Amino acid sequence: MSLVFAVFAAVLMTACASTGSGPVVHRLTQRQYSPTQTVDVLSAAPQRPFKRIARLRANDPTGSATRSQLVAELVNAAQKLGANAIVVQQVSQSSGSELSFAPSGGQMQSSGGGQPLALKALAIRYGR
Repeated sequence: MSLVFAVFAAVLMTACASTGSGPVVHRLTQRQYSPTQTVDVLSAAPQRPFKRIARLRANDPTGSATRSQLVAELVNAAQKLGANAIVVQQVSQSSGSELSFAPSGGQMQSSGGGQPLALKALAIRYGR
């Protein structure tokens, strides 16, 4: 239940901080599926049977997006493809920059270099 809430919250945050044109989608099948309402976010392939439907890549060249925001973009793209889940396969970031709230000015501030972040995932559909 908390995973579904986390994904929902991440999707909402994406509306506030878009990273650009959206994820790159490389379809692995010609079959079209109806959009899905929910998408599971996995770190490994599930034990149950599944079909690979697309490879996804989301990146933030500005270095201002968080991992959660990029995951939300991947989830949104996967929903449009009719996926039931994404398997996050690769995360790359040059260094750890952080975004924090500055109480004195009431604004967000970045610490670190604002290094670009990229995520790759496999969009899948449960079943054979």
